Amino acid sequence: MGSTTSPGGSCQCEWRRHHFEPQSRADARAPRTLIVYFFTEKFHVNEGTLGNTFFITSLAAALSNIVAGSLARRIGNVPTMAFTHLPSAVLLALIPLPDSFSLARSILFAVFCTTKMDIAPRTAFLSSYVKAEERTAVMGIINVVKIAAQSVGPTVTGILASRGRIGTSFVVAGVLQGAYDLAMLYFFTMAELVS
Repeated sequence: MGSTTSPGGSCQCEWRRHHFEPQSRADARAPRTLIVYFFTEKFHVNEGTLGNTFFITSLAAALSNIVAGSLARRIGNVPTMAFTHLPSAVLLALIPLPDSFSLARSILFAVFCTTKMDIAPRTAFLSSYVKAEERTAVMGIINVVKIAAQSVGPTVTGILASRGRIGTSFVVAGVLQGAYDLAMLYFFTMAELVS
């Protein structure tokens, strides 16, 4: 119990490392290349339309970070992380369902509006929670784990795509991200209580 209450301790570093791994695996199962491939295969969308679509979604993702900062000041970093990213996970799992490109694109837009809103509050929370002298090491471990976890995703996605089940990748990614959000809400709330 003592290790749990010690910010920046080895126990804390362990749960941070394992906590970010599921999200990284989920992100790797639904990268932009997969989304482009899926939209091209299912809806036969031309390159210009896809380019415009991702320009708009990327712009929305960038602007959402401004909203996230304002929201975090009002309700706190942890609720902002969970309650903005969880809808994104649900919407991501729904992308393969529509038979209409317009509807699928609208869902994709909603995903990008919320999927990056957890980054700024998460960074702020970790920066305030981890000791200054251990911050670089902890952030480094988290990034190594995230990159390593992402290397698994394309293999699984490739297997599913070869079997004509590429849409399953979105569902799996959505479920993993949803589990990540709930775990994040629990662990980070506990961390706030004991710190």
